[in-house]
Amino acid sequence: MLETAGRALFRWRSFTPLALLAVAIPLLWRSRGTASALWYVGGLLLCLSGQALRAWVLGLVPEGTSGQNETLEADRLNTTGPYALMRNPLYLGNLAITLGLCLIAHDLWLLAAVALLFALQYAAIIAAEEKFLAERFGEQYQAYRAGVPRFWPRLAKMHAAPWNWKRALKKEHNPAAAWIAIAVVLLGLDHRTRWPYLLALALLAAAWLSVKGWKHRWLRGSFAADLRRRLSAR
Repeated sequence: MLETAGRALFRWRSFTPLALLAVAIPLLWRSRGTASALWYVGGLLLCLSGQALRAWVLGLVPEGTSGQNETLEADRLNTTGPYALMRNPLYLGNLAITLGLCLIAHDLWLLAAVALLFALQYAAIIAAEEKFLAERFGEQYQAYRAGVPRFWPRLAKMHAAPWNWKRALKKEHNPAAAWIAIAVVLLGLDHRTRWPYLLALALLAAAWLSVKGWKHRWLRGSFAADLRRRLSAR
């Protein structure tokens, strides 16, 4: 059952944070107001650390390994770069960003609830992934699993291709824009002067659209083709 649930959660993992709104909104409503700067600074540092880890991973790994697919897929087993240190670096980055946002929200009940739900979701997803990889790669994966921890990094030599910032930016502009927007909204709700945060959201939207246009080559006449592709995918 855990593996079956993990496959379903893997498919919809980008949308499961929406389910937290039913829990988060009442907690956020009661805890709004300025708090110690330690909450904000600690949360921001945690978010940035998680984002840096994710960008590092996605800028190093080759195509066909770590992706943002809706189904479990793997052309090859990735054991180099960050994956030589831990088996789930992207999920560790997700955890850091998620907990960082909870710190910015400065609500201990929200932090506890989100940590619990995160643990349950990723326990199921990791169980499904490990079964898939064991069936796909057999003894190669079992040997890798025995030598590399899930999350806690080990000391080991890394061998990887040069970091590709273009690949990292293409893969991460949506998740990065999402958590930055949430952080800005949380900060804006804590302060009576809202216009700086509205301006920050506008600048963030402009930057996100710029990256999106660069990725899909909108200025080279690909906007209409990209729009048709997205509409047909629906």
